[in-house]
Order: sequence, then C-alpha cells, then structure tokens
Amino acid sequence: MRINKAALLATSLVFSIANAEVLEFPKAGFTINSLDTSPTTGMSQPLQMFLPAKNGFASNVNVQIQPYPSTLTQYKELSIGQFKQMGISIVSFEESANSISFEYTGMMQGLSLHWYAKAFKKGNYVYLVTATGNEKDWAADKQVLMENVNSFKLK
Repeated sequence: MRINKAALLATSLVFSIANAEVLEFPKAGFTINSLDTSPTTGMSQPLQMFLPAKNGFASNVNVQIQPYPSTLTQYKELSIGQFKQMGISIVSFEESANSISFEYTGMMQGLSLHWYAKAFKKGNYVYLVTATGNEKDWAADKQVLMENVNSFKLK
C-alpha cells in the first residue's frame, strides 16, 4: 500500500506541474501553453489579453516585469513624475504594504484612454499589471478589467 501512495503522489505532482503551464480560456474555447521564463535584466511583457474592439480600440490587460532595485515608494514617485511629464491625470491612488495602485486618464497616440494599474515588488523587479481602455468605454469595461488586474498574485 505504501508504494501505491507514493506512486499516486508522484503522478499527481507531475499532473499538477503539467497543468500549471497551460493557460485555459474556457469561454473562448481554447487552451495554450504559457511562454513562462525567468525575469531578465530587461523589461519583459509575459502576458497581454484583449477584449473585443469597440470604438476603434480593444481594452486590454497586460503584465510587465520591470527590473527595479529601488523601493515600491520610489517606484510610485517615479510613476507620478512620468504621469506629470506626459500630461496624464491621476484619478485615484492607493498604497498598501505589498502594492500600489493607480487609476489615471489621458491622451496617448491620439486616443483618450483610461488606465488602472497595480504594481508589486518582488526582489529586484516590479510586476506591473495594467488595464487600458478607451475613455468612451471605460464605464462598460471597468468592472471586468479592474477585477482582472486585482486577481494578480505573486508566488
């Protein structure tokens, strides 16, 4: 009986590891293997997801991994400075021990956009999860986009 338990545990571990590498999209009707890699010295964007396009823009959520050895507070200050330089208005800001979140609006590439972003610090990296939508469609897409961003968790 002891051998069977060990074999069962080993089999379930292999099955769990294999499933952890598959992204599942049941509503869209497909799965795909992830392109999971370790963070590098450059910025990477391991995930981009899009809603159907409306009014010439597809609202989206993306995850970026940015090398950043400084603190999350310094990242917040840098972000606020960049927003000011770009003429972007901060709608709301929230800071916790583990993350910072911003909601902001502004023009980019001729489009009036609305963003919600959350940044997390792990080691020498910032994991930035951003939802972007057309300002015209923000009210309709806001809930699904913000819930998606808020579902992000570091391991």
